[in-house]
Amino acid sequence: MRYFLVFYLSFLCTYSLYAQQKLAFNEDSLQRVLKSNASEHQKITALQDLSDHWLYIDSAKSMQFAREAFRRSVQLKDALTRAIGHYYVAGVYMEHYNLPEARKEFEKAKTLLEVDTSHTAQRYLARVWHNLGAISQREDDTETFLKLLIEKACPILERIGDSLLLANNYYDIGNVFADIKQYNKAFSYFQRAANIFANHHEYADAVSSHLGIVKALLYQEDFSPANKQRMQAHLQFAYEQLKDHPQAYPWTSYYILSGMYQQYVEKNFARALQTYEEGIAFADKRQEDYNRIELLIRKYYLYFDNKEYQKAREMAYIVYKENEAYALTRNKLISLKNLVNVEDALGNKTKAFDLLKQYVALADTVNEKQTDVKINLIERKYEDAKKEKEIVALRAENQLNSAALKYNRAMLVFICIVLGCLLILLVLGYLLYRNKQRLAKQQSDLHEEQLQRMQKEQQIRFFDAMLQGQEQERKRLASDLHDGLGGLLSNVKLLLSKNPCISPEPKAQEQHQIILNKLDIAVNELRRIARNMMPETLLRFGLVTALRDFCEDLERSGINISLQTYGFSLEDDKDRQIMVYRILQELINNAVRHAGANTILVQCIQNDGKVFITVEDDGCGFDANDQERKGVGLHNVKNRVAYLNGQLDIQSERNVGTTINIEFNVNKAYIPTYS
Repeated sequence: MRYFLVFYLSFLCTYSLYAQQKLAFNEDSLQRVLKSNASEHQKITALQDLSDHWLYIDSAKSMQFAREAFRRSVQLKDALTRAIGHYYVAGVYMEHYNLPEARKEFEKAKTLLEVDTSHTAQRYLARVWHNLGAISQREDDTETFLKLLIEKACPILERIGDSLLLANNYYDIGNVFADIKQYNKAFSYFQRAANIFANHHEYADAVSSHLGIVKALLYQEDFSPANKQRMQAHLQFAYEQLKDHPQAYPWTSYYILSGMYQQYVEKNFARALQTYEEGIAFADKRQEDYNRIELLIRKYYLYFDNKEYQKAREMAYIVYKENEAYALTRNKLISLKNLVNVEDALGNKTKAFDLLKQYVALADTVNEKQTDVKINLIERKYEDAKKEKEIVALRAENQLNSAALKYNRAMLVFICIVLGCLLILLVLGYLLYRNKQRLAKQQSDLHEEQLQRMQKEQQIRFFDAMLQGQEQERKRLASDLHDGLGGLLSNVKLLLSKNPCISPEPKAQEQHQIILNKLDIAVNELRRIARNMMPETLLRFGLVTALRDFCEDLERSGINISLQTYGFSLEDDKDRQIMVYRILQELINNAVRHAGANTILVQCIQNDGKVFITVEDDGCGFDANDQERKGVGLHNVKNRVAYLNGQLDIQSERNVGTTINIEFNVNKAYIPTYS
């Protein structure tokens, strides 16, 4: 399931927030309004609805209706109508990725709407803030998108009581949390949106909210019978709402999620492929180029999981090429990673390595963890703002009660003074007695502390000598294995290669070749063991290169491991480099051997003399408070961290995973000295 976990941002990008779109659409009735004696305001509204309808079907026609509506709004010389006209023109630009022009038009609309306090103006102002955030998201700035939703759009909609548009914003916030893999929060926001739309099934966004719940459940990867039944129910609800409306835009999301359900839950690859193909045809028909990429990448994962690598390669390169038109860095990272995987699966090692270098270069510029933290802070700020309103109401009530409390407080002060005087006398007597006891105890503690310090220094010297002895022995054994036994095995292979089997029998020839192959495996395994005992790259090229080699070896064995280093070098200190390498080697091996992890994240950051190390895995986890379950390896890690005068924090939950954080100061790490 490792490809299922890497999802694509195109599926999470929002639609621009127009007036609530209904599933049913009657173009003829709108055309009749244009030809009737209706008011100019009614005709402008009809033109804007027509522009909205044709947005994904015929972009030129959509812009034609939007511009005609704007032209008429200018003639009316009404600021609100003109602002709404700018809004609809901006929407057409935005959905066809002319983002600079879209931003200009939205800014013009915002300037006119901000000075108008009417319900309609504030409603459209909330939509403008939403769509300015959506533009930022499409420019690879999800943080700004969430900030504008929570700090601008949602407060306006709460103030004017527009619950339906608020539900749209909840849906988009859910998508942001799904993007950063916080699926529980995403589920919560999708559920909020679905609850608001419970009595409004005629709206397309009601369908989208139910599909969002399916998405959150899929990405949680809990395919228990209960969750499976829930996903089926939400998908069936969406289908029943959409089946009579073949042009409704939620069909795209339905095809994606229905295909994923067939692929990952039902394991029905043929049905999933058919669903993705139907989705691609729908996206092409509606000019949804961005969502078409999501469906193509779903086909890639389907082919790859089914080991149809040639077809998967074709899909991966199509996605990579079409993705060049969009600025989202994460999409490019995913495309490159998929290309690396499929080229490697096809045996094109050189091409895979070249693509991997591009991937690593791009990944070094992305700090997803920091973005996750900022997004959570934005949400927390929104929740705090809501609580602050409640606090203001309580404060007013407290002021009414403060007058009654003043009298009681004066009486309490008098009583406290009397009691205080008595207490002072008691305390003085107690202090005199306590001082005598303390002097005696201090003398005893001082002697005991001196003994403990001496014992600690002896322990540190012993541990340092033991570590140095271990590393010297590792180095000697690695050299002996590589130069002695490795050379001997290579010699044997060379002799066997130069002296082919003299027997003409096929079985003898086959046995001779098997012996040569096993000698190759033995030599490679011997070199790997020697390299792990004392990596040559650690001594020659430093810690970062040695860690990358170690992680790449694990990746070749099927483990999905990501190593991220920022300013991490520990230059001119080989002893400390070896110490850190042994710590990380032990933690990663624990995640693979004992936790059964499929995905491991390793982060090493050095900033202003401080080093921060994080190892996170999705393995089986363990009880961090169970001292009897902690093995020798973890005990050695604790000793090595203590040797560096560092701090070790272990967070683990069964069937969820483990996160281990290490922090130490390069300038203050303890190095024993001897007299």
